[in-house]
Amino acid sequence: MKITERTLRIIKNAEKEAEKTNEVVHPVHLLLGLLKERTSVCAELNNNYPGLGNILEERFKDLNRTVKQGISYKPYTKKIALSTKRVMENANNLMKRYNQIYLNEGHIVDAIISSKDDSTKLVIDGLNVLRIRNIVSFPRDMIVSLRSYSFPNILLDNITFRQAEESDAIVLKNFIQKEFGDGWLASIENGFLKEDIPIFIALDNKRILGFACFDVVRNKKGLFGPMGTTRTKRLEGIGYTLLHMCLNEMKQIGYEYAVIGEAGPLEFYEKACNAVVIPKTY
Repeated sequence: MKITERTLRIIKNAEKEAEKTNEVVHPVHLLLGLLKERTSVCAELNNNYPGLGNILEERFKDLNRTVKQGISYKPYTKKIALSTKRVMENANNLMKRYNQIYLNEGHIVDAIISSKDDSTKLVIDGLNVLRIRNIVSFPRDMIVSLRSYSFPNILLDNITFRQAEESDAIVLKNFIQKEFGDGWLASIENGFLKEDIPIFIALDNKRILGFACFDVVRNKKGLFGPMGTTRTKRLEGIGYTLLHMCLNEMKQIGYEYAVIGEAGPLEFYEKACNAVVIPKTY
């Protein structure tokens, strides 16, 4: 199971919270650990739900704090409750369903909220779970400043990166349909209708490995995406390179900002290009 760095910090925070109670990590400790993480959507949850931590702490007092038994489960260093193990397994299933490869805080929150465990249901009973999910679990829009942007030094052997041409249309659409379904096809067709096609592709010989584009979703200017890499090549820097080829082109056009619409892997974009989640207002 691959886990994002932020989620690993949340797990460490959860273990510290468990030390205050019964030493066994329960799902409520994961929520408390998330609130201790003051970055990105976790910080936003703190700002938009300021009393949540106190509510969770009070509710955990009603749970059985005397049970010291638990099970070992990586990457935890402390014992965890069976309910926590089920949360992690369900979060992993959600990650796979979304065709992602890193477990993040959104997967865990969704798994806790949908938990069938009685003690976990008591903890979240009456909470504004829609607000929590809107902030932490749902895809979020992000923004990248291009004012001082510069193309990074990237070295990838044996892979060709280039702007798409009209002759690539059928092969690219077949690749996208096979890897990701039909949802992006209309946007890709918009891109191929433009004189200067705003789509970049990665190839191994003539085989497409990934793509990225901008200005194609609803033909909105300054909107990056969609982007996708074949699952077997997602840890090789292909998506990173395609992202920066698009951002570099957007800067050359004259855009001062790029908006990443409905980003799922937030931490990837935060690290890759200093993208920032656009806050929601309630």
